[in-house]
Amino acid sequence: MPKKEYQLRTYDDLWIPSFSSLLPRMKVIVNDKVTNHISHDPYDSEYLRMELEGLRSYNKFETDNRIIFAICEECRRNGFEIANNCLNCKDIPDNAIMLFACDGHDLYEKLGRRRSKAVEKARKLRLRRRH
Repeated sequence: MPKKEYQLRTYDDLWIPSFSSLLPRMKVIVNDKVTNHISHDPYDSEYLRMELEGLRSYNKFETDNRIIFAICEECRRNGFEIANNCLNCKDIPDNAIMLFACDGHDLYEKLGRRRSKAVEKARKLRLRRRH
């Protein structure tokens, strides 16, 4: 069975500043991981919990860096559209990967503060849908 092809998208107000702040050598490594690994097998990553639920982390580097992203089909299936708050979500296909940010381990805390309210709102909506 052939592997699914995924489109890459960026959550620009997060991805551009985080990627731009990387050293040139690390930009090359991140580009390689995104295009040669994440885009081919995004599920080979860590599904995040708590205030980062709905996102994934790819951390197969020889450094402290991580790439935070969402798989659109998984996001929709699990009801995290509100928490992830992607611009033009309805226009993005299920086979897309939304790249949120890349940086060191402290990225979890930075993103967590930004998302905690949105994740709670998404959880409440999911609970209402079940009842």
